[in-house]
Amino acid sequence: MGYLIKVKEEDSNNQEPKEITPKNGKNFKLNELYEMLECKMIEIVSLNACQIMIIDEEGKMNNSPYNDMATYYFRKAHPQNHDFIVGNALVCSSNDVE
Repeated sequence: MGYLIKVKEEDSNNQEPKEITPKNGKNFKLNELYEMLECKMIEIVSLNACQIMIIDEEGKMNNSPYNDMATYYFRKAHPQNHDFIVGNALVCSSNDVE
């Protein structure tokens, strides 16, 4: 299980993370992550000992839209880091990815 944080759409103020489960019920597969994040290459970012955030490795190069909520979670986990997240993001346990 994980939480998909999609980029906020222009006509909406709501960006609530959406709880999702892997298609096979056990763990997210690479092709599933590509589809969900709308990307061709993923990057795994550690949030803490239990959680990771999976993002588009090439999102900034491709000028993907800024993701407010994912950036909030990233900076909460890494307060000294002022980087930001673009594109869709998945927050889950590292055990949820194969």
